[in-house]
Order: sequence, then structure tokens, then C-alpha cells
Amino acid sequence: MSTDAPLWLRWFVRRSEDIAGLMMAVMFLTFIYQVAMRYVFNAPAAWAEEICVMAWVWVVLWGTALVTRGPDTIRIDLLRDALSPRGRRMVDAFCGLALALIFGLGLPGAWSYVTFMKIETSASLRWPMHLVFSIYLLFAVAIIARQAWVVIEAVRSPKAEH
Repeated sequence: MSTDAPLWLRWFVRRSEDIAGLMMAVMFLTFIYQVAMRYVFNAPAAWAEEICVMAWVWVVLWGTALVTRGPDTIRIDLLRDALSPRGRRMVDAFCGLALALIFGLGLPGAWSYVTFMKIETSASLRWPMHLVFSIYLLFAVAIIARQAWVVIEAVRSPKAEH
């Protein structure tokens, strides 16, 4: 994050990174516990596997939504880099708009699915599954916002490089 970003935004990003790190630690420690119980004590713990899977889903979507910066995202830019700056901005605007629309159109269905999952619980821990899947909603909204910003930057700034 650039140093010219507002203080509250830098604080928010740091706390988001802290939460992602905490989720990774929980996942790692639970995984080690699970391996020890299964292979050392011959007493597998199903709840530990559930925590590992749920933490993995959450850390991936949380991290993508709130921690990953634009230049750190994976992209195939071989053709884009061969274009002129104006062509790159046009591709950025088109792709950003397409992604925002795709995620925006999928949002009502995702909301419906997450709210429907209130009736399900996880097998071992009996956690409500709508809480497990709710992270997708944050992820989708963050992708829409990020891509809208990419479109705005591509349209308004002749020097925009994403």
C-alpha cells in the first residue's frame, strides 16, 4: 500500500493482513494436531480437518478480497503488454467491466445460496454452513469494487498501469 493512502485505509489493510495471518496459523496448528493424532496416536480428529478446510477457504477468499494488491494478482498479460498504453487501458477497462458485471450478476444467486445454507451444519463441529460460505459474499463485493476502480482508473488516467 502506498504511503499516500489515507491512514484509516492503511490501518484496515494491516488488520486484514493480521487476520489472514491468524487464520493461516490456526490452519497450520490444526493441521499439525491432526497429523499427530492420526499418525502418532492413531486417533484421527475429524473436527481438525473441518477447521483446516474452513480456514483454507476463508484465508484464500479473505486474502484475495482484502489483502492482495492489484499488481500482485495473477494475470496473463502477454498480449496486453504488446499493446500501446491506450490499448492497455482499453483492455483494462473492458476486462474490469466484464469481471464486475459477472460477479455482480452472480451476487444475488450467491446471496440466495448462502442464506439457504442456514439449514445445514458441518459434520463434526455442527457449525452453520451459511457462516462458512458467507466469506464469498465479501469476496464478490470486493472483486466488484476493485474492478470498478480498475475501470475508473483506465478511463480517467492516461498513464494508468494496473
